[in-house]
Amino acid sequence: MKTINKKDSLPIINGDLFEHIKHIIKAGNNGSTVIVPHVCNNIDAFGAGFASAVAKNYPIVKENYHLLGLSFLKNNLGYVQFVDVYKDSTYGHKLIFANMIAQNGLINTNNPRPLNYLALTKSMVSVAKYIQQNFSDDHENKVQIHAPKFGSGLAGGNWNFIQDLIKDIWTNIPTFIYSYK
Repeated sequence: MKTINKKDSLPIINGDLFEHIKHIIKAGNNGSTVIVPHVCNNIDAFGAGFASAVAKNYPIVKENYHLLGLSFLKNNLGYVQFVDVYKDSTYGHKLIFANMIAQNGLINTNNPRPLNYLALTKSMVSVAKYIQQNFSDDHENKVQIHAPKFGSGLAGGNWNFIQDLIKDIWTNIPTFIYSYK
């Protein structure tokens, strides 16, 4: 695993996010709860880009997304669905995926940026509030965010702007971004 450091940007980790988070959750007393936020669309499609890898590694995340249903998704840009996928029985560290509904449709010539920045901002604030409400009093269980460069691939967003949002919204939360291929 290699970290790329760029001036005024978040460190980007080149490596397998899924393997890395398994080690963090299962690291005993040195472990941590991990939240993995990523952008989802509002058309009930969960099979391309990072979502495809999520579905392969943690099918329960895709199943829960589809349970929301098309009519809910269409009308709730900015909503976040939190899906618990694992809990360490000894230390209580969890792996939680945050399906951030922030993409309106799919990228195409008529929709070059399906990412909705307002919905993304609302979703990111929801993730921060979720952490604050569920883990702020739990001093034994540290929380970290591990995420792909969400919103900038198939969603068409500007990564420089998104990383500014990360710095502003998740300022006090240890956040690790992975270069997803």
